Amino acid sequence: KCSLIRTDADELTYPIHILIRYELEKEIFAQKIDLDHLDKVWDERYEKYLGVRSQKPSQGILQDVHLSDASFGYFPTYALGSAIGAQLFHQMEQDLDVDELLSRGRFRVISEYLKKNVQKYGALYNYDQILKMATGESFDPHYYIDYLKKKYTDLYDL
Repeated sequence: KCSLIRTDADELTYPIHILIRYELEKEIFAQKIDLDHLDKVWDERYEKYLGVRSQKPSQGILQDVHLSDASFGYFPTYALGSAIGAQLFHQMEQDLDVDELLSRGRFRVISEYLKKNVQKYGALYNYDQILKMATGESFDPHYYIDYLKKKYTDLYDL
């Protein structure tokens, strides 16, 4: 369900929290937003995109500790990580019977797969190079969209 709190949000609306934050950061640095009214703009975006509005700043803009401590620029990586994960998961499903492994508690096989295909490279390559090596493709957001559509269509019988 939609939530004012990003960490309480469902997987479908979580990236929208990140989008709102990213838009605000861009506007802050472009000096297109009055910082004295940032809380109001925050609330307007939440109402526009998620249909929820905070009743007080502690439910809205102040719940984002990253913003109040001026941690700018990295927040979109949270959403990118989910999208990249969906593409890696798609490939893993092509290479392994993931459902069978999970149902039998064979997590080590999955862990070893990820070590072999992703984690062993560490920071040696950038994410897109690792993604190409692991999946044969550059980043493609359609895997994430397909993942979300399938999950929520199945979950809610849509």
